[in-house]
Amino acid sequence: MSLTPAQAHEAYVGPPSEPLQLSAFLDLARQLDAGTEEQRSLPQPSVALPSEARGIWTSLIADEQENIEAECRVDDLRAMLEGTVHNPRLMGHVTRTHEASVYAIYETAEPTKRKRKRPTLVEPAEEAPEVTALREKHAGIKLNCWPLTMHTAPFIRPPRQPDYNTLINVKRMGTGPTSEAKSEDALVFVTIYTRVSWGQKIPTRASQHVLLASQTLGDLFEAIPCTSNELPQEVRDESGNITAYTYKGQRRKDDMEVDSGGGAVICIGDVLYGDGQSEDDYADKLVNSLQSLPKNRRGTFSKGPSMHDTKLSSLTIRLHEPYWILHAGNCEHFFSIASVRLRHPSDPQAGYPLTTQITPPLSDFCRICTKVPAVYSIVGDKRLGESPFLICAPCWRWMGEPEDGAEVLVVPLPKYELGWSTG
Repeated sequence: MSLTPAQAHEAYVGPPSEPLQLSAFLDLARQLDAGTEEQRSLPQPSVALPSEARGIWTSLIADEQENIEAECRVDDLRAMLEGTVHNPRLMGHVTRTHEASVYAIYETAEPTKRKRKRPTLVEPAEEAPEVTALREKHAGIKLNCWPLTMHTAPFIRPPRQPDYNTLINVKRMGTGPTSEAKSEDALVFVTIYTRVSWGQKIPTRASQHVLLASQTLGDLFEAIPCTSNELPQEVRDESGNITAYTYKGQRRKDDMEVDSGGGAVICIGDVLYGDGQSEDDYADKLVNSLQSLPKNRRGTFSKGPSMHDTKLSSLTIRLHEPYWILHAGNCEHFFSIASVRLRHPSDPQAGYPLTTQITPPLSDFCRICTKVPAVYSIVGDKRLGESPFLICAPCWRWMGEPEDGAEVLVVPLPKYELGWSTG
């Protein structure tokens, strides 16, 4: 499948870095951060610096340190930005002005396409004095790169699904402070990707997480929100036939491993890390499956320890390298590690793994009214013309029960409650 430039950019992961052994990174970072007692007793800058830079900084006299801090300080810019964002009137003016600039660029660059709705701007004579002051301040900026020009047209696009975030606040998966959450521990920033339903060769960002290097691959797996965890349960009769589906709603974290589909495996390099929940877990099954392939297609995969016993600090990884996750039968994810750094005193002290972004899942619309998301999948109802048929609750109530006594299954669609709310 060929990708358009926009799709290729959205799906791009990499290029990978050189191999990074996290334990060696931690040892080296601790050595560089140690310094001498004499250096620690001298005045320190307000930001963390490597030991060599700290030595140069401490060799400066107090006046030179104050001059450098004053020159590099951006408190005035931050105060002005926060003052604009927190003032609805000023923020509304900035938003409308930006939309008008984008509209003008689109209108010139794409004259043959469907016209967008022109944003309305307040007349200067009718605007508030504070808005006039802000507009004149922006007009007085002499940077040539400040205004949007026609050259920006190829880089402007409307927001896509991965640009949204279902979380209002950072979601804390851990409970309370942990003895392993030491200041010298490292933070590992992980991005999860999932194939889009309409193009299986195109991955899209699903969520982003922050873990401690002292945590395990199992902690990462349990932090990933997935629609497979939202599937309804099958209700079977004595003969094993499916008679209904029920939605369990919110499940406890202790039940996730039992209910998630029977197993999981994480592949990093050529090592397979199973969940260890059974004697023959997904890692064993995958190794056995690979043995049935021709030798030139088997690869050199081997089974590693359980993901719940494998700390991130014991791994050798490549930044921006895509790694593979399989669980719940055939549900696949990919993840890459964007960066690794030491913890800073301003970082959260507890609650890891942290979830910082979750892309809202797309819901199918009702096929009758085509206005609201469907909540049921109807199986076996001849009145609807196809099976399964997606329908919303009001339309299904108006349809009523089938009169011919046919056995119809009403399958509740996922509600996206497990893993999507802020913890």
